Amino acid sequence: MAKNDVLKIYSQVFLSEGLENAQKVYAKRRREHLKNLDSLCIYASVQSENHDRICQNPEFLYLTGINQSGPILALDPLAKNENEREILFLPEKDSKKEFWNGIRLGLPDAHVNEITGFETILPMKKFSSWFKKRILNLKTKHIFSNEAMKRRLLRCKANVKDVSKIHFEQRVVLERERIALAKKTQEIARDAFLKILPRISKYKNERVLSADLECFMLQRTGTGLAFPSIVAAGENACTLHYAKKDCPIEKGNLILLDFGCRYNAVCCDISRTIPASGKFNPLQKLLYNIVLDTQKFHEENVKAGLTLKEIGELAWLYLERILDERFTKRGGKMKRRYIGKPHGISHLIGDIVHEGAQNRDYLKKPLRAGMLISNEPGIYGYFELEIDGALYSEHIGIRIEDDLLVTEDGCINLSAEIPKIIDG
Repeated sequence: MAKNDVLKIYSQVFLSEGLENAQKVYAKRRREHLKNLDSLCIYASVQSENHDRICQNPEFLYLTGINQSGPILALDPLAKNENEREILFLPEKDSKKEFWNGIRLGLPDAHVNEITGFETILPMKKFSSWFKKRILNLKTKHIFSNEAMKRRLLRCKANVKDVSKIHFEQRVVLERERIALAKKTQEIARDAFLKILPRISKYKNERVLSADLECFMLQRTGTGLAFPSIVAAGENACTLHYAKKDCPIEKGNLILLDFGCRYNAVCCDISRTIPASGKFNPLQKLLYNIVLDTQKFHEENVKAGLTLKEIGELAWLYLERILDERFTKRGGKMKRRYIGKPHGISHLIGDIVHEGAQNRDYLKKPLRAGMLISNEPGIYGYFELEIDGALYSEHIGIRIEDDLLVTEDGCINLSAEIPKIIDG
């Protein structure tokens, strides 16, 4: 059987979509990771799955491309034999489970080495005995582990160290292959948005609009959405993570769309705010341009060496200044449920749509070329202003979000072709 045919059969459990030679890409990542380790490192996949598609541990997926439950990866820079520095442990083939959940990598299978790119693959039932023997031979008696394996390994007489920081420093910078995947996600999101844009006045409720937007993205990728889309009309857009999506869309509404897809494992994160009628009223247009100009200001400040915290604060100060100049000093009144900033203006994007979201330590660290970040200023609340003798008042939520690839002296806006300026 030809290699491409084998990869197609296993396309949902070994992610090769969009990669010219996936096995070499994952192997290169493992080699780079081994350089930063001084002892044994164990990575676990998720260990159970239901009838839905699993959500793989991103660190395991990044190093192996394997998107199924069960396997374990061992990286051992101290192994004397080169073929023991990277070991993949796989469960046995189970035809009953495959009847329920589809084909899975397992032993025995003549194709697993060819598919995964691993030279050494051992049955899962040998992991415990192999690990105990390896621990006895370790001089430093410590291992690195991801969170998924810690509880299991703490039962052993070894010092278990967290590998997340070492791993994150590598994964957070996109290499050439993932930059190409990121560009593909933008293309998919752009085309989906362009398809719903001319129909926007025909959508009568949020759910149908959301279904169309997601359907157009899902037609183009085998790994699905980056997150459940936000489709929020009118006052609903003042809820940042609005999830109901069951309200009607009125003619005068603004509609906030926050959407994204995965291609292979890489995500995109896009927001656009558009008028349901196809035309902004004067108050909506004024506030929209405040957000848009803030987004442009932030994009101009992004470059390697600066921190998201410092440039983010500058952007929010800029928004408040022009809001005061263009709205408040003209007699505008507003009521917002926040002071100064409603949320972060940027977060990292990669194999997770919010990379490093648990503690966000990266906000205070210098940006590095190859990082992918969001640029998403927003404004939310009740606004009232008299314009040309007419009083306009409504609850408005506006967010505009692009994805920026950081470079040494600036950034590249990967979302530049997704329209965000609408006539009127």
